[in-house]
Amino acid sequence: MSHDDFCKCTFGEFESICEAWRSMNENRQREAWERARTVAAICIQPHVRKKITPRQLLPLPWDKDVNPRNNAPQLTAEERQKRFEEMVKTV
Repeated sequence: MSHDDFCKCTFGEFESICEAWRSMNENRQREAWERARTVAAICIQPHVRKKITPRQLLPLPWDKDVNPRNNAPQLTAEERQKRFEEMVKTV
């Protein structure tokens, strides 16, 4: 990014640029680790009796990929409406 482009950016634009750059670098690192563990699994496979997957050989933090929103209880439309009305009353 040129100096002029930087000076013309709003805070929101700059924040979006930083997030995109961070995401791009994170994806590059993940791809490199995925390749490394695949190569490791291929190299070790002839030396083990059971079939081993790259995930079994080298588990990585993003393999677990837990989304806390998926663990939330599912509410009916009436329950959501009631919760919304309660929230509006507190505001």
